[in-house]
This record gives sequence, C-alpha cells and structure tokens, in this order.
Amino acid sequence: MVWSIDGNAWDYPCRIEREAEMTASEISGMMLDKSYFNDVMGTWMKYDLTLAVPVGAEAEYARIYELLTEPVDGHIFVLPYNNSTITITARVASVQDVWVRMPGNKNFWRGTQFTIVANHPSKEKELETVVERGRTPLPDTAAMNVQDGATFTYSATDGWTVVQLDEIIDEVLF
Repeated sequence: MVWSIDGNAWDYPCRIEREAEMTASEISGMMLDKSYFNDVMGTWMKYDLTLAVPVGAEAEYARIYELLTEPVDGHIFVLPYNNSTITITARVASVQDVWVRMPGNKNFWRGTQFTIVANHPSKEKELETVVERGRTPLPDTAAMNVQDGATFTYSATDGWTVVQLDEIIDEVLF
C-alpha cells in the first residue's frame, strides 16, 4: 500500500494503526429518565504510523521528516481504510524518531513514528438520519451569528433560515 502526504507518495514498509473517535456534543449526557442522550457530532480519524526507511534512503527520510514538521494547520493524507483508501486533511500531532550511531562513523535516524488527527469529521450525521432516529435537528448557531430570541425554520431547498429578534420586533410593531 502506497500512502501519501500532500501528493507525495511513499511505498516504504510501515505499520499503520487507526482509531475512529466518535465525538459527542456538550448537550450529550444523562437524561432525567436515566437514559443516555448521545448527540454525536461526527467521527474523527486518528492514524499512528511507524516507518521503516531503508538504508540508503536517508535523503527521502529527511524529506518526510521536514514535511511532517512543517508548522501548518494540516496536510492532505491518503491512507489505507478498509479495502480501499481514505483521504483526510489532518494535523500532525507528534513526530518521533531515534538517532543510531553505528560502527564506522555511520549515523542514521530510525524508528520514525508520527500521529495524525483529522481536522474535520470523516463521517457526519445527515439531517434525515437525525429525524428518522427521533432526535430534534438543531441548526449550527455558531456559524449563523444569532441573537438571543431568534427563531429558525428549515426547508429542504434553503436549509436553516434564521429570523433575528429585531426583525420579529419590527414585524410586530410596524
């Protein structure tokens, strides 16, 4: 399996571990009827890679290391996922390696390990799924610059529409 970072593909032997984290919102928790309300916002993927860079490929290793340690918000990774691949934009959480001094003044960096965490969920609930499961769909108020007292409506064509409190007051008074 070839994996890649920002379009740069490598076919080095490696060990890849993945973790899917289903993150719940702050409104999740124990209900008064003792049931647990789990408002899952999405599934974020996390991958841990351990590389085995062959002797003689030190320049390529240095290129990988420099790419991974760039101070950027994320890279585009293509990694194995089930019987296919997944493309995710992810941040590099950590990079580790070991410097090994060998006889004959040969020195190598080996045992490269790095962890990446997706910047966005790989899986999210669709509005239809929320409604089918009997949950109340909620608009993303943080992205809408909403005032207290605003009202919301939803339509399949327009999505969420917000009516701000001052618009409601103007309609009632005038």
